[in-house]
Amino acid sequence: MPPQLPGSAAPGPGRPLATYASVAHFARVYDYLLGGKDNFAADREAAEQAMRINPDIVSTARANRAFLVRTTSYLARQAGLRQFLDIGTGMPTNRNIHEVAQSIAPRSRVVYVDHDPIVLTHARALLTSAPEGVTDYLEADLREPGKILADAARTLDFSRPVAIMLIAVLHLILDRDDPYDLIEPGLVRISEWHPASVSDLAVRAQMWGAIGRKP
Repeated sequence: MPPQLPGSAAPGPGRPLATYASVAHFARVYDYLLGGKDNFAADREAAEQAMRINPDIVSTARANRAFLVRTTSYLARQAGLRQFLDIGTGMPTNRNIHEVAQSIAPRSRVVYVDHDPIVLTHARALLTSAPEGVTDYLEADLREPGKILADAARTLDFSRPVAIMLIAVLHLILDRDDPYDLIEPGLVRISEWHPASVSDLAVRAQMWGAIGRKP
């Protein structure tokens, strides 16, 4: 859940669409890196500049999306989870958490959380739950865990297991001493976490990821 870029507030009174679209916004830049269409010229220019500085940024972003799909599939299928709390959702793109989870277990319940109203506007418009399941959206900051849990409790049953998804936001969380167990293979490059194919394993990725289980 990266900080919002200056001038990236959603259009509204006193902020016409032209102004809103003229300043690059992190979520839309990331959407462009993933091959999405919810971005403007300013976002594409910023992304192209980043790609010139760091050519691996595209493969890393797409490896991160593949990691999200594989971990969600594992949690829904092997671990049998039916509730997901995604904190730091980012711009909707293909194969989102609810789509992956509900394709395995249609009754899965998913709550998306982001502090950016632009992201949530897109999420509400594009992320539609399967009829048997539930998808909800909360505007809250990662640094407001009490608010997130209280609001998410309207949709999720915290007396039962919940997968808390922190995709590309863990670097914003202070280290904790709370014990947890890492699912095999532990903390690895995201392209190395249960790769679906040899080509997945070969992807150049600069991010690391894991699934942890709190005893």
